Amino acid sequence: MAQDEDAVERNLISEDEVAALLDKEGGDAPGGVKAYDLGGAQKITRGRLPALETIHETFARNFRVSLFSLLQREPQVKYHGIRNQKAGDYLAAIHTPASLDICRIDPLPGNALINFDPGLAFLMVDTYFGGPGRAVPGLRQIAALTPTELRFIQIVLAQAAADLAEAWTSVAEVNIQLIKHESNPLFASVAAPTDTVLVNRFTVELTLGSGYIELVMPASMIDPLREVLTAGIVAQNADVQDDWKPQLNAHLRDASLEVRAVMTEVEISIGSLYKMKPGDVIPIDPPREVTLFAGETPLFAGAFGISRERNSVRVLGPMQRMR
Repeated sequence: MAQDEDAVERNLISEDEVAALLDKEGGDAPGGVKAYDLGGAQKITRGRLPALETIHETFARNFRVSLFSLLQREPQVKYHGIRNQKAGDYLAAIHTPASLDICRIDPLPGNALINFDPGLAFLMVDTYFGGPGRAVPGLRQIAALTPTELRFIQIVLAQAAADLAEAWTSVAEVNIQLIKHESNPLFASVAAPTDTVLVNRFTVELTLGSGYIELVMPASMIDPLREVLTAGIVAQNADVQDDWKPQLNAHLRDASLEVRAVMTEVEISIGSLYKMKPGDVIPIDPPREVTLFAGETPLFAGAFGISRERNSVRVLGPMQRMR
């Protein structure tokens, strides 16, 4: 029996193959052995995709401005980061009727899914038509979306697609297209049940209620840009910040600033002020110097006078500021 087992082992793997497996440098040669973590093949942690989170944080800021223009109310859009989940488990947890839209993010492979909270759709429509935007408890557990709500969701998602594509420009040029709308999770799968998906959750808070929008991306979708999403955006952001410096400096120099001149100050009692009536005169001494203020900060010392038949202040020099 021992001889038979040795023969089987020799047939399964040769001595050269054993040496290749044990050789740590074998992965550098063509056809060599490379380490592969079967348990971690689909595992993507939050910290390993900082650039993707930066993209979605930028989208949240842009989307908030777009919603304000649409609803004429000040919303708050908060990004909650990336959550890893099996595709089957995610779809199984969705209540029906739902609002699910399958979309393409060209040139990334595969399709993504947008899960739009039906309760949020009700709040937005109610707000858009002048209502208070108050949630109705339990309404979305039994009622399907109305044609108006469905149409409004498509308008919001079209704007969201534009804002998301703009947020991606720091990494790559993408084109986001809405493919189809589904209300049943069984017909909205974008990955195999056992595959990992990246769930990106955004909470939208209105005056009297809130809801969520989730962008669900198969983990394999980001493979072509994995290196860029893990490291590339850091260097790009540094360059972008350098480009902003001269522009920001130029805009600050052109900014308007209100300056006021205090010619003199007079102390008067509350009793005297109470007795004053139209025509009364408060005597003052002509000022020798005038202080120019920006807000409550003294900037310059000046002299009061007349220039081109208009009251004027000649700047004498900067004020000595307390440190």
